[in-house]
Amino acid sequence: MQVKLRINEKKVELDEFLDEEEMELSPFHFSLIELSQYVNGYIDIVFSEAEKITLDLFSDFSVCFDDIVDCIKSAKLSSKKKETIWFCEQGSDFYLDYEVEGDIMVLSFRKGKGVGMINKNVSDFTVEVNKSEYIHHWMKIFEELARLFEAKLNRKNALPF
Repeated sequence: MQVKLRINEKKVELDEFLDEEEMELSPFHFSLIELSQYVNGYIDIVFSEAEKITLDLFSDFSVCFDDIVDCIKSAKLSSKKKETIWFCEQGSDFYLDYEVEGDIMVLSFRKGKGVGMINKNVSDFTVEVNKSEYIHHWMKIFEELARLFEAKLNRKNALPF
């Protein structure tokens, strides 16, 4: 398994109405929203050549941020848990089912009827991944994001787990 962050610079589009208190997001999640003013990005989750998922950093990852963090926390803390994350934004429409079974994460990718172009050619699949490997790869992504927050926003954030 590999999880890779791809970042592309873009023309800065400042949103003067972003308000952390009003949005009621964690500091890390709010920084992610702020980052969208400066960059575009993707997260590639690769299990094999045919078994890979791409998340848009803002319309997939950010929208499902709490569910993704809960999944990572479950992997760290649970010996048994089963949940589904629905990436529901227009242009996405896919599901990631996960089950924590002892030291293993069972992950299943399922396309919805409106799955977007990024994942359209990916067939439904199920894989097993060692829990510690899963946690390690996601920790690296969150650490990379924290470094981006410092570089682009001059803001330090603790990791959300």
